Amino acid sequence: MGTFLITGATSGIGRAVALRLAEEGHDVIGVGRDEARGEEIEAVSARITFMACDLSRPDDIEAMMDELKDRVITLDGLFNNAATFGRPGTPERLPASTFDDVFELNVRAVNRLIQRALPLLADGASVVNNAAIVGHVKFPPMLGPYAASKAAVIALTKTFAHRMKGKVRFNAVCFGPVDTPLSHKLYGGEAKFHEAMTHHFRGYAAKPDEVAPVVTFLLSEASSYINGQAITVDGGYTLS
Repeated sequence: MGTFLITGATSGIGRAVALRLAEEGHDVIGVGRDEARGEEIEAVSARITFMACDLSRPDDIEAMMDELKDRVITLDGLFNNAATFGRPGTPERLPASTFDDVFELNVRAVNRLIQRALPLLADGASVVNNAAIVGHVKFPPMLGPYAASKAAVIALTKTFAHRMKGKVRFNAVCFGPVDTPLSHKLYGGEAKFHEAMTHHFRGYAAKPDEVAPVVTFLLSEASSYINGQAITVDGGYTLS
């Protein structure tokens, strides 16, 4: 069994992936900012250890990774899941600071984590980055900084995959709408989110448990011949 580091592990997709890995017998280091939710997920599974970290703060990332290094942790995989939508707005009016806030968490933090995790990753380990369809095939005009950040994540994924030559695999998963608290916030509430999802190709969005198996598959040796890819998982959303 392996050891996996999951960011944004206390809710949504990250939580679902953490729980699924734990159920499969793996040890999970779940990263998040909310210590109360961290305690809750630890209570669900003895295989999950919560580490509090604000990924938008470089010093927090350094401290967390230093602790893992000091504990001589070997990682079999990393799921860079934590992200922010930023402030929606028309692209011609958004201030540059909007890009700074989004890119700090969605791109720079991902890059820092990968750089610091590489010495801890076992040969044949897998890194999965949550890239979202907005960085790949569907570009909502009100989410310019978010879409740009996710396109950057895809490019970063392919760059690291090429650099590591298969010693560590890198793939991005481009999810369509998923029923999570973050998605609800973007749409202005849970009810508005579900109403919008009636226009989805199949009539409703995915649940986190529905998409988590894709991530755990890519983190596993079963996906050993998949590397440097941006895989769309959206239930047909981008067909409409």
